Amino acid sequence: MKMKKKLVGVSVALMLVASLTLAGCGGKTAEDPLADGVLKIGTNATYVPFEYRDENNEMVGFDIDMGNAIAEELGVKAEWVDTGFDGIFNGLTSNQYEMIIAGTSITEERQKTFNMSSPYTANGIVIVSRNDGTPAKTADDLKGKKVGVQIETTSDYAAEKMIENGTDMNLSKFDAMLDAFTALEGKTIDYILTDKPVGQFYTSKKPDVYSITSETLSNEPIGITMRKNDTEFSQKIEETLQKLRDNGKLAELSQKWFGEDITENINTELKDY
Repeated sequence: MKMKKKLVGVSVALMLVASLTLAGCGGKTAEDPLADGVLKIGTNATYVPFEYRDENNEMVGFDIDMGNAIAEELGVKAEWVDTGFDGIFNGLTSNQYEMIIAGTSITEERQKTFNMSSPYTANGIVIVSRNDGTPAKTADDLKGKKVGVQIETTSDYAAEKMIENGTDMNLSKFDAMLDAFTALEGKTIDYILTDKPVGQFYTSKKPDVYSITSETLSNEPIGITMRKNDTEFSQKIEETLQKLRDNGKLAELSQKWFGEDITENINTELKDY
């Protein structure tokens, strides 16, 4: 009997500690990730023009502006967590942040594991070639060539799939797209596979060096990623995202960062390579 009472007492104590842990740590709870007045957002600040660091080491870009606008609409402060893209989803599942805004393509595989918002920009994979070389227009043109991608992105997955399907290429995986474009300019790789908005940004900066030379090879609109069990939070983010569409904020930010509105009339039919 004493043993039973002791075990009950221990169980109650453990439950109390667990509840204090959830309610502590800045006031967050499993039910309300915004309870402490902070929206923690995971990103990878190497993906120009979605998110990157400027000359003052400040994070800037379309996603950063959009995330800050979402936080403002929710009446909380945005806190950005910069992490490598190869570990960004693990960071979400281990509760290091509440959601991911990192130019993340919506895929069927990701939708199985996470809640993903409706798309906020159009996107698809393209090939970028150096202007002084032979332009690659299709995947077949990449055979036997050195091709750069950012690690763990859908461009990386597409390149691996191309190899499986017989397009034998020498694949170089970079931590950041800037490194890939530096390698392309320096002629250590021949081509790049990347998201169309990223390719447009870099080629607009150095149009004499490289160009987008293919049609869009896939359809991978970009969305916000959240944990599967955060149902109410995910709905709140979706409603806020829609508000930013309706009030013109998304279109305004798209014009600022892309020079055109890629937030409207998005083809939502997913098509990987």
